[in-house]
Amino acid sequence: MLLLAGCGPLPIDDANMARSFSDGFSAKLASYRAPVALDDYVNRLVAEGRDWRQHGIYIESLETEEPIALLNESAEFNPASVTKLATTLAALDRLGRDHRFRTELRGDGEIDPLTGDFNGDLILLGGGDPSFSLADARKVGDSIRKMGIRRVRGSLIVVGDFICNENSDVRVSAQVFRRNTGIVMTNETRFESFAGYVPRGRYLVTVESDSLLNIVQYLNAHSVNAMAEMLGTHVGGPLGVQRFLIDKVGVPAESIHISFASGLEVNRITPLDTVRMLRSMIQWLSANNLNPGSVMAVAGIDAGTLRGRFGEGKFAGSVIAKTGTLFSTDAGVAALAGIMYTRNRGPLLFAIYDMAEGRNVPHLRRIQDDFLKKVIKECGGPAPIISRAMRNAAGRPQSRLLAGF
Repeated sequence: MLLLAGCGPLPIDDANMARSFSDGFSAKLASYRAPVALDDYVNRLVAEGRDWRQHGIYIESLETEEPIALLNESAEFNPASVTKLATTLAALDRLGRDHRFRTELRGDGEIDPLTGDFNGDLILLGGGDPSFSLADARKVGDSIRKMGIRRVRGSLIVVGDFICNENSDVRVSAQVFRRNTGIVMTNETRFESFAGYVPRGRYLVTVESDSLLNIVQYLNAHSVNAMAEMLGTHVGGPLGVQRFLIDKVGVPAESIHISFASGLEVNRITPLDTVRMLRSMIQWLSANNLNPGSVMAVAGIDAGTLRGRFGEGKFAGSVIAKTGTLFSTDAGVAALAGIMYTRNRGPLLFAIYDMAEGRNVPHLRRIQDDFLKKVIKECGGPAPIISRAMRNAAGRPQSRLLAGF
Protein backbone atom coordinates (compact mmCIF):
# COMPACT_ATOMS: atom_id res chain seq x y z
CA MET A 1 0.00 0.00 0.00
CA LEU A 2 1.39 3.38 -1.01
CA LEU A 3 1.46 5.92 1.80
CA LEU A 4 1.26 9.55 0.70
CA ALA A 5 1.48 12.87 2.49
CA GLY A 6 -1.58 13.62 4.56
CA CYS A 7 -2.27 9.97 5.42
CA GLY A 8 -1.09 10.40 9.01
CA PRO A 9 0.73 12.66 11.47
CA LEU A 10 3.52 14.76 10.06
CA PRO A 11 7.13 14.49 11.26
CA ILE A 12 8.29 16.10 14.48
CA ASP A 13 4.67 16.44 15.64
CA ASP A 14 4.39 20.16 15.05
CA ALA A 15 1.06 21.49 13.88
CA ASN A 16 2.85 24.36 12.18
CA MET A 17 4.50 21.92 9.79
CA ALA A 18 1.54 21.55 7.49
CA ARG A 19 0.44 24.20 5.05
CA SER A 20 -2.25 24.01 2.42
CA PHE A 21 -1.35 23.68 -1.21
CA SER A 22 -1.99 26.51 -3.63
CA ASP A 23 -4.84 26.09 -6.10
CA GLY A 24 -2.29 25.61 -8.87
CA PHE A 25 -0.51 22.83 -7.05
CA SER A 26 -3.81 21.14 -6.15
CA ALA A 27 -4.75 21.15 -9.84
CA LYS A 28 -1.50 19.43 -10.73
CA LEU A 29 -2.22 16.74 -8.16
CA ALA A 30 -5.41 15.79 -10.01
CA SER A 31 -3.42 13.90 -12.65
CA TYR A 32 -0.65 12.71 -10.31
CA ARG A 33 0.26 9.03 -10.36
CA ALA A 34 2.87 7.87 -7.87
CA PRO A 35 5.84 6.01 -9.36
CA VAL A 36 6.41 2.39 -8.41
CA ALA A 37 9.74 3.51 -6.96
CA LEU A 38 7.91 5.48 -4.26
CA ASP A 39 5.85 2.46 -3.26
CA ASP A 40 9.07 0.42 -3.00
CA TYR A 41 10.75 3.17 -0.98
CA VAL A 42 7.96 3.41 1.60
CA ASN A 43 7.65 -0.36 1.89
CA ARG A 44 11.38 -0.62 2.48
CA LEU A 45 11.21 1.94 5.26
CA VAL A 46 8.32 0.11 6.91
CA ALA A 47 10.08 -3.25 6.54
CA GLU A 48 13.07 -1.80 8.39
CA GLY A 49 10.83 -0.65 11.22
CA ARG A 50 11.11 3.03 10.34
CA ASP A 51 8.37 5.62 10.69
CA TRP A 52 7.47 6.66 7.13
CA ARG A 53 6.22 9.97 8.49
CA GLN A 54 9.83 10.90 9.30
CA HIS A 55 10.70 10.96 5.60
CA GLY A 56 9.86 13.59 3.00
CA ILE A 57 10.12 13.67 -0.79
CA TYR A 58 9.16 16.03 -3.53
CA ILE A 59 10.13 15.62 -7.20
CA GLU A 60 8.79 17.68 -10.08
CA SER A 61 9.55 18.30 -13.74
CA LEU A 62 11.76 21.32 -14.33
CA GLU A 63 10.03 21.99 -17.63
CA THR A 64 6.34 21.47 -16.76
CA GLU A 65 6.36 21.69 -12.94
CA GLU A 66 4.36 18.45 -12.96
CA PRO A 67 4.74 16.47 -9.69
CA ILE A 68 6.59 13.18 -10.18
CA ALA A 69 6.78 11.86 -6.60
CA LEU A 70 5.60 13.20 -3.26
CA LEU A 71 5.63 12.01 0.32
CA ASN A 72 5.10 14.35 3.28
CA GLU A 73 6.09 17.08 0.85
CA SER A 74 4.54 19.91 2.87
CA ALA A 75 6.00 18.84 6.21
CA GLU A 76 9.01 20.59 7.68
CA PHE A 77 12.28 18.66 7.98
CA ASN A 78 15.84 19.47 8.97
CA PRO A 79 17.63 20.08 5.64
CA ALA A 80 21.11 19.89 7.22
CA SER A 81 23.72 21.08 4.70
CA VAL A 82 21.18 21.48 1.91
CA THR A 83 20.81 24.85 3.67
CA LYS A 84 24.09 25.82 2.02
CA LEU A 85 22.21 26.11 -1.28
CA ALA A 86 20.02 28.83 0.22
CA THR A 87 23.11 30.64 1.50
CA THR A 88 24.72 30.24 -1.92
CA LEU A 89 21.75 31.68 -3.78
CA ALA A 90 21.39 34.59 -1.36
CA ALA A 91 25.09 35.45 -1.69
CA LEU A 92 25.13 35.20 -5.49
CA ASP A 93 22.03 37.36 -5.70
CA ARG A 94 23.50 39.96 -3.33
CA LEU A 95 27.15 40.02 -4.41
CA GLY A 96 27.25 38.66 -7.96
CA ARG A 97 29.13 35.71 -9.44
CA ASP A 98 32.39 37.64 -9.96
CA HIS A 99 32.65 39.13 -6.48
CA ARG A 100 36.05 38.74 -4.82
CA PHE A 101 36.90 39.17 -1.15
CA ARG A 102 39.94 41.14 -0.02
CA THR A 103 42.09 40.66 3.07
CA GLU A 104 44.45 43.60 3.57
CA LEU A 105 47.68 43.67 5.60
CA ARG A 106 49.03 46.94 6.97
CA GLY A 107 52.11 47.76 9.01
CA ASP A 108 51.94 50.26 11.85
CA GLY A 109 55.63 50.86 12.54
CA GLU A 110 59.06 51.03 10.91
CA ILE A 111 61.53 48.48 9.52
CA ASP A 112 65.05 48.29 10.90
CA PRO A 113 67.00 47.58 7.69
CA LEU A 114 69.96 46.16 9.62
CA THR A 115 68.04 43.50 11.55
CA GLY A 116 64.88 43.02 9.50
CA ASP A 117 62.83 43.81 12.60
CA PHE A 118 59.53 45.56 12.09
CA ASN A 119 59.06 47.67 15.19
CA GLY A 120 55.30 47.89 15.36
CA ASP A 121 52.11 45.94 14.74
CA LEU A 122 50.98 43.90 11.75
CA ILE A 123 47.32 44.71 11.07
CA LEU A 124 45.07 42.25 9.23
CA LEU A 125 41.86 43.80 7.91
CA GLY A 126 39.47 40.90 7.42
CA GLY A 127 37.24 41.09 4.38
CA GLY A 128 35.13 38.09 5.32
CA ASP A 129 36.86 35.81 2.80
CA PRO A 130 35.34 32.32 3.20
CA SER A 131 38.26 30.73 1.35
CA PHE A 132 41.40 32.23 2.98
CA SER A 133 43.85 29.31 3.10
CA LEU A 134 47.20 28.13 4.39
CA ALA A 135 48.61 28.94 0.96
CA ASP A 136 47.35 32.51 1.33
CA ALA A 137 49.09 32.86 4.70
CA ARG A 138 52.33 31.60 3.16
CA LYS A 139 51.98 34.08 0.28
CA VAL A 140 51.63 36.89 2.80
CA GLY A 141 54.74 35.71 4.64
CA ASP A 142 56.76 35.48 1.43
CA SER A 143 55.64 38.94 0.34
CA ILE A 144 56.50 40.51 3.68
CA ARG A 145 59.95 38.89 3.71
CA LYS A 146 60.62 40.37 0.28
CA MET A 147 60.01 43.76 1.88
CA GLY A 148 62.87 43.06 4.26
CA ILE A 149 60.76 42.09 7.27
CA ARG A 150 62.00 39.07 9.22
CA ARG A 151 60.38 39.65 12.59
CA VAL A 152 57.43 41.67 13.88
CA ARG A 153 58.26 43.16 17.25
CA GLY A 154 54.66 43.88 18.04
CA SER A 155 51.24 42.26 17.77
CA LEU A 156 49.16 40.78 15.02
CA ILE A 157 45.95 42.79 15.14
CA VAL A 158 42.97 41.11 13.46
CA VAL A 159 40.17 43.49 12.55
CA GLY A 160 36.75 42.18 11.57
CA ASP A 161 35.71 38.75 10.32
CA PHE A 162 38.52 36.36 9.46
CA ILE A 163 38.86 32.61 8.97
CA CYS A 164 41.90 30.67 7.80
CA ASN A 165 42.01 27.09 6.54
CA GLU A 166 38.29 26.49 7.19
CA ASN A 167 38.56 27.23 10.93
CA SER A 168 35.40 28.95 12.12
CA ASP A 169 37.03 30.34 15.30
CA VAL A 170 38.78 33.64 14.57
CA ARG A 171 41.30 33.02 17.36
CA VAL A 172 42.26 29.63 15.97
CA SER A 173 42.43 31.14 12.48
CA ALA A 174 44.75 33.89 13.72
CA GLN A 175 47.12 31.32 15.21
CA VAL A 176 47.06 29.28 12.01
CA PHE A 177 47.79 32.43 10.01
CA ARG A 178 50.72 33.42 12.26
CA ARG A 179 52.26 29.97 12.09
CA ASN A 180 52.03 29.69 8.32
CA THR A 181 53.41 33.12 7.46
CA GLY A 182 56.76 32.00 8.85
CA ILE A 183 57.18 35.48 10.33
CA VAL A 184 58.03 35.66 14.03
CA MET A 185 55.60 37.92 15.89
CA THR A 186 56.72 38.64 19.43
CA ASN A 187 53.48 39.81 21.04
CA GLU A 188 50.05 38.24 21.47
CA THR A 189 47.33 38.59 18.85
CA ARG A 190 44.75 41.29 19.47
CA PHE A 191 41.27 41.53 17.99
CA GLU A 192 39.25 44.58 17.03
CA SER A 193 35.95 45.28 15.32
CA PHE A 194 35.75 47.62 12.36
CA ALA A 195 33.48 49.81 14.46
CA GLY A 196 36.33 50.45 16.88
CA TYR A 197 39.19 50.36 14.39
CA VAL A 198 41.17 53.55 13.84
CA PRO A 199 42.85 53.45 10.39
CA ARG A 200 46.60 53.49 10.78
CA GLY A 201 49.85 52.21 9.36
CA ARG A 202 50.78 51.81 5.73
CA TYR A 203 49.63 49.35 3.15
CA LEU A 204 51.69 46.17 2.73
CA VAL A 205 49.78 43.59 0.72
CA THR A 206 46.28 42.36 -0.14
CA VAL A 207 45.07 38.81 -0.71
CA GLU A 208 42.24 38.83 -3.24
CA SER A 209 40.10 35.70 -3.32
CA ASP A 210 38.91 33.63 -6.23
CA SER A 211 35.49 34.52 -7.69
CA LEU A 212 32.43 33.89 -5.55
CA LEU A 213 31.24 31.40 -8.16
CA ASN A 214 34.31 29.20 -7.74
CA ILE A 215 34.14 29.55 -3.97
CA VAL A 216 30.54 28.33 -3.72
CA GLN A 217 31.17 25.44 -6.12
CA TYR A 218 33.95 24.18 -3.87
CA LEU A 219 32.01 24.99 -0.70
CA ASN A 220 29.00 22.95 -1.80
CA ALA A 221 30.95 20.05 -3.29
CA HIS A 222 32.86 19.56 -0.03
CA SER A 223 30.17 20.95 2.30
CA VAL A 224 32.52 23.19 4.27
CA ASN A 225 30.65 24.59 7.27
CA ALA A 226 33.07 27.38 8.19
CA MET A 227 33.03 28.73 4.63
CA ALA A 228 29.23 28.74 4.55
CA GLU A 229 28.98 30.51 7.90
CA MET A 230 31.41 33.21 6.77
CA LEU A 231 29.58 33.59 3.46
CA GLY A 232 26.35 33.97 5.39
CA THR A 233 27.70 37.05 7.18
CA HIS A 234 27.58 38.91 3.85
CA VAL A 235 23.81 38.43 3.54
CA GLY A 236 22.78 39.10 7.14
CA GLY A 237 23.58 35.75 8.71
CA PRO A 238 21.00 32.98 9.22
CA LEU A 239 18.13 35.46 9.51
CA GLY A 240 19.29 37.12 6.30
CA VAL A 241 19.21 33.78 4.49
CA GLN A 242 15.76 33.09 5.93
CA ARG A 243 14.47 36.51 4.89
CA PHE A 244 15.86 35.97 1.38
CA LEU A 245 13.92 32.71 1.05
CA ILE A 246 10.74 34.45 2.17
CA ASP A 247 11.09 37.67 0.17
CA LYS A 248 12.87 36.52 -3.00
CA VAL A 249 11.98 32.83 -3.33
CA GLY A 250 8.46 32.96 -1.95
CA VAL A 251 8.80 30.43 0.86
CA PRO A 252 6.00 30.98 3.41
CA ALA A 253 7.36 32.54 6.60
CA GLU A 254 5.58 29.99 8.77
CA SER A 255 7.33 27.02 7.16
CA ILE A 256 10.98 28.09 7.22
CA HIS A 257 13.53 28.39 10.01
CA ILE A 258 17.26 28.96 9.49
CA SER A 259 19.51 28.99 12.56
CA PHE A 260 22.87 28.38 10.82
CA ALA A 261 23.85 29.44 7.30
CA SER A 262 25.78 26.17 6.98
CA GLY A 263 22.88 23.93 8.03
CA LEU A 264 24.34 22.95 11.38
CA GLU A 265 22.00 22.29 14.31
CA VAL A 266 18.25 22.90 13.93
CA ASN A 267 16.85 24.30 10.67
CA ARG A 268 13.50 23.64 8.98
CA ILE A 269 12.11 23.64 5.44
CA THR A 270 9.68 21.49 3.48
CA PRO A 271 10.63 19.30 0.49
CA LEU A 272 8.16 21.33 -1.59
CA ASP A 273 9.81 24.63 -0.67
CA THR A 274 13.27 23.16 -1.19
CA VAL A 275 12.31 22.45 -4.80
CA ARG A 276 10.89 25.96 -5.02
CA MET A 277 14.33 27.23 -3.95
CA LEU A 278 16.06 24.98 -6.50
CA ARG A 279 13.84 26.36 -9.24
CA SER A 280 14.75 29.92 -8.24
CA MET A 281 18.42 28.96 -8.22
CA ILE A 282 18.27 27.47 -11.70
CA GLN A 283 16.43 30.52 -13.00
CA TRP A 284 19.17 32.75 -11.55
CA LEU A 285 21.88 30.55 -13.02
CA SER A 286 20.23 30.51 -16.45
CA ALA A 287 19.89 34.30 -16.43
CA ASN A 288 23.63 34.47 -15.79
CA ASN A 289 24.57 31.89 -18.46
CA LEU A 290 25.38 29.25 -15.84
CA ASN A 291 24.12 25.76 -15.08
CA PRO A 292 23.49 23.70 -11.90
CA GLY A 293 26.99 22.24 -12.09
CA SER A 294 28.36 25.75 -11.59
CA VAL A 295 27.33 25.68 -7.93
CA MET A 296 26.72 22.01 -7.08
CA ALA A 297 28.71 18.81 -7.47
CA VAL A 298 28.13 16.31 -10.26
CA ALA A 299 27.52 13.00 -8.50
CA GLY A 300 29.95 10.20 -9.28
CA ILE A 301 32.37 12.60 -10.99
CA ASP A 302 33.31 15.58 -8.82
CA ALA A 303 35.42 15.36 -5.69
CA GLY A 304 33.52 15.89 -2.47
CA THR A 305 30.55 14.39 -0.68
CA LEU A 306 28.95 13.01 -3.88
CA ARG A 307 32.06 11.39 -5.36
CA GLY A 308 31.00 7.88 -4.33
CA ARG A 309 27.33 8.17 -5.30
CA PHE A 310 25.60 7.62 -8.67
CA GLY A 311 28.93 6.75 -10.24
CA GLU A 312 28.05 3.57 -12.07
CA GLY A 313 27.28 3.43 -15.78
CA LYS A 314 25.25 6.27 -17.24
CA PHE A 315 24.13 7.46 -13.81
CA ALA A 316 27.46 9.28 -13.57
CA GLY A 317 26.82 12.79 -14.82
CA SER A 318 23.04 12.55 -14.52
CA VAL A 319 22.61 13.83 -10.94
CA ILE A 320 23.80 17.25 -9.71
CA ALA A 321 23.02 17.85 -6.07
CA LYS A 322 23.87 18.92 -2.53
CA THR A 323 24.10 16.50 0.36
CA GLY A 324 23.16 17.08 3.98
CA THR A 325 24.18 15.02 6.99
CA LEU A 326 23.65 15.30 10.74
CA PHE A 327 24.54 12.47 13.10
CA SER A 328 23.08 13.67 16.40
CA THR A 329 20.84 16.72 15.90
CA ASP A 330 17.20 15.63 15.44
CA ALA A 331 18.41 12.04 15.98
CA GLY A 332 20.26 12.13 12.67
CA VAL A 333 19.48 13.39 9.16
CA ALA A 334 20.33 12.31 5.62
CA ALA A 335 19.33 14.89 3.01
CA LEU A 336 19.81 15.26 -0.73
CA ALA A 337 18.48 17.92 -3.09
CA GLY A 338 19.24 18.89 -6.65
CA ILE A 339 18.44 17.99 -10.23
CA MET A 340 18.50 14.68 -12.10
CA TYR A 341 18.36 14.23 -15.85
CA THR A 342 16.12 11.57 -17.42
CA ARG A 343 15.59 10.45 -21.00
CA ASN A 344 11.79 10.61 -21.16
CA ARG A 345 10.84 13.23 -18.58
CA GLY A 346 13.76 15.60 -18.93
CA PRO A 347 15.36 17.28 -15.91
CA LEU A 348 13.65 16.67 -12.57
CA LEU A 349 14.07 18.79 -9.45
CA PHE A 350 14.10 16.81 -6.23
CA ALA A 351 14.43 17.03 -2.46
CA ILE A 352 14.57 14.01 -0.19
CA TYR A 353 14.81 14.27 3.59
CA ASP A 354 15.27 11.18 5.75
CA MET A 355 15.26 11.42 9.54
CA ALA A 356 17.48 8.67 10.94
CA GLU A 357 15.51 8.19 14.17
CA GLY A 358 18.76 7.56 16.02
CA ARG A 359 19.83 4.84 13.58
CA ASN A 360 22.43 4.47 10.82
CA VAL A 361 22.65 7.65 8.72
CA PRO A 362 24.89 6.31 5.90
CA HIS A 363 22.37 3.49 5.32
CA LEU A 364 19.74 6.10 4.51
CA ARG A 365 21.96 7.45 1.74
CA ARG A 366 21.87 4.04 0.09
CA ILE A 367 18.08 4.00 0.37
CA GLN A 368 17.95 7.46 -1.22
CA ASP A 369 20.23 6.44 -4.07
CA ASP A 370 18.25 3.27 -4.78
CA PHE A 371 14.99 5.23 -4.81
CA LEU A 372 16.25 7.97 -7.12
CA LYS A 373 17.81 5.46 -9.52
CA LYS A 374 14.48 3.65 -9.75
CA VAL A 375 12.69 6.93 -10.45
CA ILE A 376 15.21 7.72 -13.17
CA LYS A 377 14.68 4.28 -14.72
CA GLU A 378 10.90 4.74 -14.64
CA CYS A 379 11.45 8.01 -16.49
CA GLY A 380 13.32 6.32 -19.34
CA GLY A 381 16.75 5.99 -17.76
CA PRO A 382 19.56 8.43 -17.01
CA ALA A 383 20.48 11.15 -19.49
CA PRO A 384 23.93 12.30 -18.33
CA ILE A 385 24.70 15.84 -19.37
CA ILE A 386 28.40 15.65 -18.59
CA SER A 387 31.18 13.06 -18.57
CA ARG A 388 34.32 12.69 -16.52
CA ALA A 389 36.36 13.78 -19.54
CA MET A 390 34.25 16.91 -20.04
CA ARG A 391 34.02 18.04 -16.43
CA ASN A 392 36.34 20.78 -15.27
CA ALA A 393 34.93 21.51 -11.83
CA ALA A 394 36.49 24.18 -9.70
CA GLY A 395 39.09 22.84 -7.30
CA ARG A 396 40.19 24.65 -4.18
CA PRO A 397 39.66 28.39 -4.75
CA GLN A 398 42.77 30.19 -5.99
CA SER A 399 43.60 33.65 -4.67
CA ARG A 400 46.01 36.25 -5.98
CA LEU A 401 48.33 38.67 -4.24
CA LEU A 402 48.14 42.41 -4.75
CA ALA A 403 51.46 43.63 -3.39
CA GLY A 404 52.39 47.12 -2.37
CA PHE A 405 54.80 48.96 -0.02
